[in-house]
Amino acid sequence: MKQIIYTVTILLLTLNNWAQNNTVGYAGIYGDWLLNGKAITTELELKTDGTFKLRTVDNIYPMTFNDYTNEGKWIANGNEITLNPQLKRREPVVILNEKNIGLKDSIQIKINCYTESYEKELLIERKETDFTMLTIYFDKRNKGFNLLREPYIRTCGFAPRIKNQKIVDTNNTFKIARKDFEKIGIYTYGFKKPIEIKRQYLTSNFIEIDITIPIDKERAPRSKKVIIKGKRAYFYEIEGEVSTYWLEPLRKKTT
Repeated sequence: MKQIIYTVTILLLTLNNWAQNNTVGYAGIYGDWLLNGKAITTELELKTDGTFKLRTVDNIYPMTFNDYTNEGKWIANGNEITLNPQLKRREPVVILNEKNIGLKDSIQIKINCYTESYEKELLIERKETDFTMLTIYFDKRNKGFNLLREPYIRTCGFAPRIKNQKIVDTNNTFKIARKDFEKIGIYTYGFKKPIEIKRQYLTSNFIEIDITIPIDKERAPRSKKVIIKGKRAYFYEIEGEVSTYWLEPLRKKTT
C-alpha cells in the first residue's frame, strides 16, 4: 500500500511539474503589433502563474470598436490554450412559431429580437431590442436576404457590400413569395455561426422567429480557444472555430 501511495505521489508531482513547464513555455505577451509597439486590436498576456490579461474589441458588436479588458485563468492542452475554461460559452437561442393566417401566395415572417444581459454571472435584464442587420436564409445559405431597416448604400470603396437587401417594417415583419423549404437559417451580431431551425408545419404561411442573444457586460472570454504555434497565437475565429489559416495570428512580443 505504501508503495502505491508513493508511486501515485511521484506521478502527480511529475504531472504538476510538466504542466508548470508547459505553462512557462507558452507564457508571454501576444498582439497585433504596430511599429510603435502597441497592439492594434488585441493584446493577450499569458502569465506563468496560469492567469491571463486580455484587451480586445467587443466580441458581440465589433463594429462599435469598443475595447474591453479582462483577467482570468488559462490552461494548456498541447498547443491549445483555453481562456477561462470554467466558464461555459453562452449561445444564442432561436425559436420558430408557425401558423396559418389565410395568405395564398406569400409567407409573412416576423422577427422578435431579445437580449439577455449578464453581470458577474447573474442575469440582470432581458429586453426586446432592434437588430442592426440580420441574415436569414431558406434551406441553403445562398438563398436568403440581409434584413435591414433602411437601404444600405456604400459610400466608401473599403466598405462591405451588402447583397440581397430586404427592408423590414416597423414591426420587423416582411413577406416572401410562397415556396417550399424545410429549414430557416439565422445569423446576426452575437452569433458565432448561423443557427438553423427545422420547420414543424410546412404548410404554414406565418412564421414568427424569437431570437435571444446573451451578452456579458464584462465581455469576458468564456472557454475561448487560442492555438499557439511557435511565436504565433491564433486568436480570431471563423464560425466559432479558431482559424489557423485565413486570419492573421497574434505575434509574441520579443524583448
